[in-house]
Amino acid sequence: MVGMDTAQRLRLYYEACIPMGLLVLGMFHYGFPPFDDTTLTLVPGLLMCIIITYYLYNRLSSNTDDTHVLLGTQTSMYRRRADPGRMWGGMLVPLVMFALNIGDASDEKHSVGLGACGAWVLSVAMAWTFTVRLSGLSSGCSWALCVAGILALALAGPWERGNTGVHVCLVAMSAIAQHMGTQFVVRKLPRSFTLGEAAAIAQGICLALLDLAAQLFTRKQGLVDPQHMCVLVLEAAGVGTALIVCVLYMAPQHSQGVSVKDTVWMCVAAGAGAGFTTSIIAFVLGANPMRWIVLAVLGSQTGRIVLIYWFMLMACATAIYAWCAQTPTSSSKLMLHIKRKSYHILAVLLFAPAYIATPLVLHIGFTIALCVFVCAESVRVLCLNGWGTQMTHFMRRFTDARDVGLVVTAHFYLLVGCAVPVWLDNTRGCVEAALAGVLALGVADTCASLVGLRFGSIKWPATVKTVEGTGAFIASLVVAVECVRWEKGFGYDTASGYDEMPGYGLVGSFVVCVAMGVLEALTDQNDNLVIPLTMYAAVKMLIHSDTISWVSVVVVAAMLAVPLIPHSALIQLHSVL
Repeated sequence: MVGMDTAQRLRLYYEACIPMGLLVLGMFHYGFPPFDDTTLTLVPGLLMCIIITYYLYNRLSSNTDDTHVLLGTQTSMYRRRADPGRMWGGMLVPLVMFALNIGDASDEKHSVGLGACGAWVLSVAMAWTFTVRLSGLSSGCSWALCVAGILALALAGPWERGNTGVHVCLVAMSAIAQHMGTQFVVRKLPRSFTLGEAAAIAQGICLALLDLAAQLFTRKQGLVDPQHMCVLVLEAAGVGTALIVCVLYMAPQHSQGVSVKDTVWMCVAAGAGAGFTTSIIAFVLGANPMRWIVLAVLGSQTGRIVLIYWFMLMACATAIYAWCAQTPTSSSKLMLHIKRKSYHILAVLLFAPAYIATPLVLHIGFTIALCVFVCAESVRVLCLNGWGTQMTHFMRRFTDARDVGLVVTAHFYLLVGCAVPVWLDNTRGCVEAALAGVLALGVADTCASLVGLRFGSIKWPATVKTVEGTGAFIASLVVAVECVRWEKGFGYDTASGYDEMPGYGLVGSFVVCVAMGVLEALTDQNDNLVIPLTMYAAVKMLIHSDTISWVSVVVVAAMLAVPLIPHSALIQLHSVL
């Protein structure tokens, strides 16, 4: 890359080693893939090609602008002062889907919609095409590799035999959809995301939409299983929220004062979104979703107590933030970090007790909160009803250099980072995995930021992060994870099918926490997104294992030693390939 020194190259490579190492450990220990070692025999080859392609391109490429040209975008559309993050666009979602299958894919609940098995296949297809298109290969060669990967996944995947054409169309559709989705996110929300973040978001949205479409085609009326219902409510609410945003986008825009037209448009949008969401769920299940949600939240004493606790906590937080908004804005960097990290602390107080008490209520609460956040941000961006200016003025008090785009992403990433592990765990009882986002962001990231800013003096090479902050991150995360494991009986839940493995003790927790601390120090992506999902995958892989394959350890050690290879030898290898 142009202008990239050795320290920067090493930082990017060892950042990539963390998710790559997890994939290698998982593939060697659990099989290819973890849920059925008799199918998808070509998947490991595809993933290894992703690893090799990324490394060669990242280490040897002489131009980073090709990535934007291939996606039909421009450099100015991406978040500034950050590396593109191509590796995360090609590995984050497959890594999470791989972890999701561990220990759960054989359950009957996964027969609804795509299931974890189908989601894993489609995530690999999307990551494969994304990475190949950015590999620097010629157009004809990259297209041939994309088609070969799609056909291999469609033919060797764990599908019902006899529907090859449908499977090819599904895999191809997912690959095309993620490409178009990445373009849409980058173009419509300029300077808000890096390439890797936009690709990961597009892939996640594509998987949710395809799973919802699969449920519409395979209706399970009368099946009102809580886990299935939670996923369906989340996906349908996402579509309904998108409809609300579309209606708001068509509204007449007013920058000042309260407008009757804006109010009417907002009411129409809310009604259309709620009605569409309810209709989808009722069509799939043949049940009244509103009645189910009310009973799930208010039908138990625990749910009612959690709601009261949330209302009291939010009332206190609102009063404090209102008082802060009236005080003069301080230019101190420490005060800005304290204000920002106060939201992280609030997230811990809101989410951790709620999950321990009733995961189902927290799952529904996260879904509602995300819909509210999206609608509120749409109102702010569109300046509807005179609220846009006031909301922008308030939120800019808590933003930093990463929130210079059209959309303020800080609060979204915090919510999504805490919510996605809970949505994926989906009341299965793996508390460390489900609370990965809450612990990593609410506890560890807060300690790292404040300690590093106040006491940090030794900086990591090619980054602004400090060694003292990383140490605080690791220490606080170890303590938080052990406290949660002690509270929930070390993650063991007989009803959910988890076995208490002796290998996942303090040593396992320490390894995960150290890896996340190093990742937080090295990554230039938004850590509120990559750290929770990577930690979720790491915990899921360790919670079911008391041993690790020695072959995988050797492979990971070899990956860490690759930078010792002379640069001239790598250039010759690249020219041969």
